[in-house]
Amino acid sequence: MTGGARDPITLHAAGVQAFRAGDLETAANLIAEAIAADGRMPDFHYNLAIVLKAGGKLTEAAASYQRAIALKPDYADAHNNLGNIWKSLGETDKARASFEQALRYRPDNADTHYNLGILCSESGAREEAARHYHRCLQCDPGDSRGVGVLLAHLGLGATPGRTSQAQLEKIYAVRSRFWDRESAYFAPMLVAEAVKRHAGRGDLDILDLGCGTGLVGAQMRAMARRLDGIDISPAMLEKARAKILYDRLEQADILAFLSKHGDTYDAITAAATLIHFGDLRVLFQAVAGCLRDEGLFFFTLFLNQTEADFAVASSDRLAQSGCFAHSPGYVERLAGESGFSVRLLNQVVHEHDQDGNPVPGLLSVLQKA
Repeated sequence: MTGGARDPITLHAAGVQAFRAGDLETAANLIAEAIAADGRMPDFHYNLAIVLKAGGKLTEAAASYQRAIALKPDYADAHNNLGNIWKSLGETDKARASFEQALRYRPDNADTHYNLGILCSESGAREEAARHYHRCLQCDPGDSRGVGVLLAHLGLGATPGRTSQAQLEKIYAVRSRFWDRESAYFAPMLVAEAVKRHAGRGDLDILDLGCGTGLVGAQMRAMARRLDGIDISPAMLEKARAKILYDRLEQADILAFLSKHGDTYDAITAAATLIHFGDLRVLFQAVAGCLRDEGLFFFTLFLNQTEADFAVASSDRLAQSGCFAHSPGYVERLAGESGFSVRLLNQVVHEHDQDGNPVPGLLSVLQKA
């Protein structure tokens, strides 16, 4: 059966394409049809498992990974991903066994060392977690998994100055697929409402730092004479471009962009963007240089409830996402040192976590003197 609409290779490729487009049901149906036509292809079962997991069907995903492994016992990625499924299902021993099998076939698998690091960290085996994190970092010098942040989270490494660019691109390449449908994430709404409340004009030149898919931009477009957006993630920018909201969109590092655009904007927004920086001193100074006199800076942070100025976010999930938390006192002090007055500094619910619990944050409005 080749060359026609029911050719298994063609069906599988169409299923993968549907998955990339976010159509999970069509993707699952097409790949299942490919398997019905030829069930001997381990990649078919592997990719069906990915689709099933994305749809929350974890038990079915585990079965698909097991079928892929039965056809290809040395399938390291399938062993690794099966370990993640077992972990999500609370089967810690099975997860560890799957990860160890993955390392048997691919000892330098950075993903598996990372996953074992997480597993060990959550079970309290800090030193074993650190060994796997360091091995992961050796295999992934660009730190696309955020191991440096996690070592600091364990108290076994120095706190990085910011999340690595490689990790941000990796995280937001995945999140771009569902970002516009996220209902438990409030930072864009908080920032956009603050702009409407405190800017009070409709002819602003606005820069949206970490603009993502344009959630803040959509709410500010009517207030802007010019609306520019920058982001580190090409996947997020692709979604933003499709909305035709911005006058200019650019993939750029925040500090590099700000340093080249002095005295350019009336307002700068950063919804859930500064959460990926630890020490904010240089960033505040760069924003001050980019704003015109009396310009406004709107941003959100996660709330640090310890005595420290800033730290890696205390929750495991946020730490794994490369997030930092900051204290109100630190924001106030840096604002004064950087030439800002504080117009607003409120504690807010930044988002809800996966269990529906509120995650405390800060909403801040600073004005350049």
